[in-house]
Amino acid sequence: MTDAEGPRVMSAGEVADAGAVAGVGEIGTVEAHAKVNLRLRVFARDETGFHGVETLLARTSLSDTVTLSAAGPRGGRPEGRGPTGARSESAGPRDGRSVTLSVDGPLAEGVPDGPNNLCRQAAERFFERAFGRRRWPAVHIRLTKRIPMGSGLGGGSADAGATLRLLAARWPRLETRELVAFAGEIGSDVPFAFLGVPMALGWERGRRLLPLRPPRPRPALLVCPPIHVSTPEAYGWLGRTDEDAGAASVLPGATRLAEWDSLERLARNDLEAPVLARHPELSELLDGLGSCDPALAAMTGSGSTLFAIFRDEAERARARRTLAASDGAEGLRILDVALPV
Repeated sequence: MTDAEGPRVMSAGEVADAGAVAGVGEIGTVEAHAKVNLRLRVFARDETGFHGVETLLARTSLSDTVTLSAAGPRGGRPEGRGPTGARSESAGPRDGRSVTLSVDGPLAEGVPDGPNNLCRQAAERFFERAFGRRRWPAVHIRLTKRIPMGSGLGGGSADAGATLRLLAARWPRLETRELVAFAGEIGSDVPFAFLGVPMALGWERGRRLLPLRPPRPRPALLVCPPIHVSTPEAYGWLGRTDEDAGAASVLPGATRLAEWDSLERLARNDLEAPVLARHPELSELLDGLGSCDPALAAMTGSGSTLFAIFRDEAERARARRTLAASDGAEGLRILDVALPV
């Protein structure tokens, strides 16, 4: 089964057979895809103190991998016994309840493996709602990281959404509406990642989503500089009040949103100008991307990752060579991706 169709999840019998001797068995594996914001409008704060947003999200081919396993009666993998180079942490057991996590992969360094990890938060919230005070299943989450952390690509949210997809497929106790609602409490991009669709319009911190028929995928570059931008600070830099924040925009119909011509005209990120003003090196980098004649180039989320979408592979290859040869290329991570997928 492909990721677009859903995770490959073992039946209860298969899990029991797999874990009969060792006490563990793989439940399923799913790819957790990075996203870009093709459009991000930011409006006034609501009564909760959060800004209203209108965003057009597109899923990219860059992904982490989340594997969920049933753990033995004493919980998941013991501390330090994960895959080579992995870190492992347990959320319990509490009265027999246990969620454990290990992190590995080329970009595992710096990724939290404790309570702040969104995979763990997603699993614990799922079990709290699905099982309540009853004994939780013991599970182990293995997270293989390839998405740069803190880059505006929604890697942590993608991991949490993938975790929820695996849990909901294995223990179908909650309605999709309820899952989307509490996914939005974990992070604004988690509902989109949980639904597993290539493209969607989102409002209200991601809890209102309209999946869209995507256009044909195009080659793109993700340009990840070694700069961290704080999301709360980026929103604070907007300097907007309730009076001047504006109202939701008028968008073309869903059919037009499946056309690249329409998407190119809609491309906008309200956070881009204030972030670039405070990080002139990002502004220079975006200018360099724009000089490569992409169909569109922009910053995703609150940054610092920039992306450029091209009409064909040859254009992307030329742009990659140009960027790699530029004066500011040192420290850049330049990734070939396709989107939306």
